[in-house]
Amino acid sequence: MRPNTQGRSRPAFTLIELLVVVAIIALLISILLPSLARARELSKRSVCAANLKGMGTGLYTYANENADDMPRANSTQVATSGVGVVNYVAKIGTKRGQLANPMIGETGTNDAAVSTVRNLWTMIRLNISSPKSFICPSSSDQPNDEENPQNYWDFGKGDVTGTATAAQAKEGWNQCSYGYQVPYGDRGRPRTDCDQRMAIAADKGPFGAVLDGQVGTDPGKPNLTTTDSPDKWSPWNSPNHGGSGAGEGQVVLYADAHAQFEPKPTVGVAYDNIYTQWGTQNGTLTDRVQGNKPTSTEIPWGQTDSLIYP
Repeated sequence: MRPNTQGRSRPAFTLIELLVVVAIIALLISILLPSLARARELSKRSVCAANLKGMGTGLYTYANENADDMPRANSTQVATSGVGVVNYVAKIGTKRGQLANPMIGETGTNDAAVSTVRNLWTMIRLNISSPKSFICPSSSDQPNDEENPQNYWDFGKGDVTGTATAAQAKEGWNQCSYGYQVPYGDRGRPRTDCDQRMAIAADKGPFGAVLDGQVGTDPGKPNLTTTDSPDKWSPWNSPNHGGSGAGEGQVVLYADAHAQFEPKPTVGVAYDNIYTQWGTQNGTLTDRVQGNKPTSTEIPWGQTDSLIYP
């Protein structure tokens, strides 16, 4: 016969035991959350690298049909090597075109008011790449959602025939997470036959937001060497992965079309700082690592000078 268990009650958890269980769960969560956040960021970096890898494929696709030149908007020719006349600062969305007359956004040989990312928009306009592929998932940027991107010539919002308003420029800034090698000079132009170690695109640099009138921190000219740690270099990294002034690094697209995450902006040929123009004095190269932060007139100083903007 089975013993009669009716009427018996199971011993319940005491309050102390319940509090201990809750404390253990809270401790485990506090330990796991940073790991989960880290894993999420590493996953986003992989997506970012895939975006830039895809951008590289698009750039080569374009170059194969354009005499090995990667996208380069028409602009005024430079008068002096290393000093340009193209105002690529605060010009995202300028003359981006009209729905009724998209050609109004095209630049001519005497037009200096063009942005650097205008060249990346070329791949959207020609249906080589999609607007989503220009968004780093670690940033707060949002892709352009206009139905007919082929009617425009740059990132931004709506029809622009003159100078973009501040709101339109900000809209354009937030639609592209990446910078492009400044192509407007007579040196360092992005081509399939350039030095394959050069950086030709990357996450936005640390100077762009400040120069384009957005919210950001100007880190000033770096005063570090290649042997300094990534932590010391963080103010000069892209803000996409860690925030303005505290970037953990950037994904860099090289001329050979491979992309990888770099903890410092000094990569490529002779540890070139990809976000600055080579430092010079009296026409002589003095520094590649620190360099000069970009302004509205600076273009690559040498054939292997990577100058990613914004």
